Amino acid sequence: MNLEKLAGVVEELIVQLDYPGFEPRSLKLGLPEELQTMSAKTFASALGHESVYVKLAALRWFQERPGVAKSHLAAILGLIDSSDEWVRMESIRAVEKMWKLPPHVGGVVSKGLTDQSVEVRKATAKALGKILKRSVTKDALVIDALKQATQDSNVDVRFKAQKALRNIGEFVV
Repeated sequence: MNLEKLAGVVEELIVQLDYPGFEPRSLKLGLPEELQTMSAKTFASALGHESVYVKLAALRWFQERPGVAKSHLAAILGLIDSSDEWVRMESIRAVEKMWKLPPHVGGVVSKGLTDQSVEVRKATAKALGKILKRSVTKDALVIDALKQATQDSNVDVRFKAQKALRNIGEFVV
């Protein structure tokens, strides 16, 4: 029932704020207080909702609560393979904010470095810099993927990959 209520409010806000040229996936909804205080279980269920907007609202809710989000890491990581680029990007951003991640997470996130979306690649490079900096062990495959990203066709992706490597002491000019 709470998931239905969340989905209804999210869809209504999207409709209310729609205008020509508006990209509703970019909207970081200010959910009403009664929805903000719903359980993490409700937002975890929202990660599997059919609506992209509901998934995005849940991912952004978890981004503000990284300690809670860590309990739902598997579901969030599963969205890195979403067909929607905004969902992929926001799932990577949610993981980026978490601390003390399992060693395999960097490898899962690094798939985003080869995404067709420039925005996903940029978010991935930035996230990997933070994830690896906080990691006890540095995954050599992830570092190699970041080094490959320094040759990306997009200048912003190259810059973020270089910065990530500098943050972990791996960038050599």
